[in-house]
Amino acid sequence: MNLDWTRLRAVVLESDDWGLCAWSPDHQAWRALADQPAFRTPAGRRYAGSTLESAEDVKALADLLLEFRGGDGFPPVWQANTVMSSPDYARLEPPAFAVEPLPLLDFPNVPSRWARPRLWEQLSIARMAGVRWPELHGLHHLPEHAWLTALRRGESDARRAHEHQSPVCHAVEDAGEYDAREPLATRTRNLELAVAKFRALFGRLPGSLCPPDYRWDARLEADAARLGIPVIQGKPEQLGHALPRLRRLMLRFRWPNASSTSFFLPPRIAFEPAGQPRLAPKLGAEAVARAVQGAWRRGQPAIVSSHRMNFVHLDAAHTEAGRAALRDLLVRLEREGAVFVTDRELFELQTRRWSVREIGARGALVRYYGVPREPIRFAAPAGVTGAALREGRRDEGAEVAFANGEVEARLNDGEFLIEWLRA
Repeated sequence: MNLDWTRLRAVVLESDDWGLCAWSPDHQAWRALADQPAFRTPAGRRYAGSTLESAEDVKALADLLLEFRGGDGFPPVWQANTVMSSPDYARLEPPAFAVEPLPLLDFPNVPSRWARPRLWEQLSIARMAGVRWPELHGLHHLPEHAWLTALRRGESDARRAHEHQSPVCHAVEDAGEYDAREPLATRTRNLELAVAKFRALFGRLPGSLCPPDYRWDARLEADAARLGIPVIQGKPEQLGHALPRLRRLMLRFRWPNASSTSFFLPPRIAFEPAGQPRLAPKLGAEAVARAVQGAWRRGQPAIVSSHRMNFVHLDAAHTEAGRAALRDLLVRLEREGAVFVTDRELFELQTRRWSVREIGARGALVRYYGVPREPIRFAAPAGVTGAALREGRRDEGAEVAFANGEVEARLNDGEFLIEWLRA
């Protein structure tokens, strides 16, 4: 049963690499590593100044999103695909690097040179405001076996980067966390750990997984389904297939797209504006807005993908340029009546015609496009004693009841903010 996605004009703002302690922790590392092989490639020159977000970066992005409203009256939501852990460099001692498995610090704890005061505070504020929605990007975004092997062999670029608390080297750039060349036991363990750490940090299971570097196989999809993750991001961009451009073109017209284990999204629309002015005709706001409209015309939601590097960088001018481009894009999408959703909402809307997204700890945004006033039920968080309809089409007969920790709602088509009540 397919929804009228042409009418709904849904847009997902997916963004990778949040929480990732790479490439450079500070300006000193950026300068010291500039001559290393991985930093001299075209991608390396662009990403070399990429760094962990600060509290100020998160606040600036949240404030920007709150300037806008979608066609449903709610602000854009930023789906931040998040890395759960970082290498614990204090326990990665040369020359033997005699550790197994890789020692980790769990986010929001980070290695010393990556410290960002008040970061978790601002992340929590953005989530409470409903403009930030974490999803899973992996445990540590590293091909663990390949990296440890490079360090133990004494590969100079791996050792040099390690001195500056950076994992970026040729061995890391040539693989991925869930790459089939990594040991199966390591891949399975790391995914299980990532899901467990995500649940401990955010209080829920991830609804979507973006495998780092687009490198994974069918085993990962099966493991993700076993662990309760229904959506796999980036299927049209997955590496390792013959004729990738033709494959992507074919998948462009396959919607909805699902396997026996997973739900897949349409091809991503790349929005990578910062540091690439000559590519603006292809990756900038105007081109992305046209591509979004094209997705809607095909009867699909639009998946806009933008890496953290566009909005968080050691070069302040680079960061400002990225935010300016995002503002330009949001102006265009707001004008078109775009409705901003997450991967999980897309999955729920496609499979049952209604969705629920938590808005911090204060409530939930319910989208309903099913049979008018047919009852729906969903669990409330622990400690909630009641529910009230605060925003939405209350004048059209919407009803909300609460009993035994569960909400029952009878709604007409639309979007509704339900607020939790606590004794």
